[in-house]
Amino acid sequence: MFRSVAIGCTVLFSLMTLVPGAAAGEFSLSVDRSDGFDLGANEVLGLDLNRACEIALARNLDLQVGRYDLAIAETQIIGASGVFDPTFNLGVNGDSTESPSASQLDGAEVNESRNTSFALGLSNFLPTGGSLGVDLRTRRTETNSQFYFLNPNWGTQFGATFTQPLLKNFGTLVNRSGIIIARTNREQAVETLKLQVISTLQQVENAYWDYASAQVEVEVKQQSLELATQLMEETGERIRVGTSAPIDLVQSEATVATRRQELILARNARANAEDALKKVLGFETPQEWALNIDTTEPYVFIPLEVNLAESIETALEQRPEVRQQNLALENMELNTKIARNATLPSLDLSASYGYSGVGGTLNTEDPVTEEPMRIKGGFDDSLDQIINTDFPYWTLGVTLKMPLGNNEAKATLARRRFEHHQAVTRMTALKQSITHDVRLAVRYLYDGAASVDAAKASRVLAERNAEAEQTKFQNGLSTNFLVLQIQDDLANAQLSALRARLNYRRAIVGYRVATGTLLDEIGIDIADPGAQEEPHTLWRNVKWMQFSDLSKDGDDAAN
Repeated sequence: MFRSVAIGCTVLFSLMTLVPGAAAGEFSLSVDRSDGFDLGANEVLGLDLNRACEIALARNLDLQVGRYDLAIAETQIIGASGVFDPTFNLGVNGDSTESPSASQLDGAEVNESRNTSFALGLSNFLPTGGSLGVDLRTRRTETNSQFYFLNPNWGTQFGATFTQPLLKNFGTLVNRSGIIIARTNREQAVETLKLQVISTLQQVENAYWDYASAQVEVEVKQQSLELATQLMEETGERIRVGTSAPIDLVQSEATVATRRQELILARNARANAEDALKKVLGFETPQEWALNIDTTEPYVFIPLEVNLAESIETALEQRPEVRQQNLALENMELNTKIARNATLPSLDLSASYGYSGVGGTLNTEDPVTEEPMRIKGGFDDSLDQIINTDFPYWTLGVTLKMPLGNNEAKATLARRRFEHHQAVTRMTALKQSITHDVRLAVRYLYDGAASVDAAKASRVLAERNAEAEQTKFQNGLSTNFLVLQIQDDLANAQLSALRARLNYRRAIVGYRVATGTLLDEIGIDIADPGAQEEPHTLWRNVKWMQFSDLSKDGDDAAN
């Protein structure tokens, strides 16, 4: 029989390893699956439970998929912060127009004009919801009108514009909500991956002990076959000396054939259990699948003493599902605040300030000869006027927009409140489910321990009974039928004891999963490097700029 001891595996499992890419903000996920095997000469892999955990964490494909989910969530944080990336603007536009004149003031019978515009600027969306831009614009105009004394002329402007919502869409909380939600989603992905780690370790331990028990079951079937074969040989000898009837030999031969078949089935079950363990460990190549695994972990039955109330309290604190649902509640609360902000009227401040200049070729008369003359000029003249701040300009205004009814925003707010209610209800249901899981797990522990004790006592009695019946048979006081029946009872008792131990081991793992303590008990340290720092953190922690609503801060908790 195998023995059980607590696992002492100390493994550092990295949720993800980010490798910087070629450009800023780029990264890739590095997955280390280099854990190999020292096959040795016999191609047998000696495997204890610690080593099985290490191999599974390094090579299990489900965990690799989970790592990529986390990496995808990581990119969403950087993507959401891109809303605050500055924008460079460059534009060129041209047009040409010919139109008949309707007045002498047009300066020509057919008015012709050609215009070319250039624009160069930089704009940026601010965390408060406003926008700030700086641009340089110039327009070259050439016409055949005789009334233009600057022809062609260059009109240039350089200035800054600023717009800022004062009610709706104001505040860093509203405008950074995409980043906040992405970070929360990333934390949820971390908890999901932790759940995958826990599930993988549970599968590893269950598969490990399934295979170990399958190995022992083969030994039990082999022992049962050997006892039946020994009895058949003894029966043959007794027939030769005339102390047994020939029919006894037929019965013994039939039993040997039956137990040989049971041994074949047990070996097949062992091979299936071995393959199941290899799958959980992430075996891939034909050479790895061809390995023979030898389980080396001892099994010592030590009843686990637990307290139901403390176990439930621990589960409600440590289960990753609780953390996930708390994060979902945070998202729902944020969405409700955003929806409430959207119900406010739109009050926007806009302002601009800058300088303008005009340059071009001057069409005038010579003051001496009074003949027409042209004085060359151009863009540089208009730019000099801007540099000298000769002609400033400014604008300032406030715009109020108040939708009548505002039904869409109100409906969205109501929906967000219902979603928040739904999330709170899900949390209550989750806690009920966790409490139920822990109660079942504790009950399985108590029942499993009692079952192990009972199966052990039954096996000891079956062994004594088999020894006594064999002694009676050798002394001519028993029959083949009784000996074979008691041998079957012994084999069944041994298998019952084996399965009781295996079920108790499963119960221990189930209890640790139910209470969220499996990683601590095994010694797995989850290393989370944390989310990448976002590139734009301006005013992120300024409280008054968050301005999620006008009042009603406690309304979300109640609704």
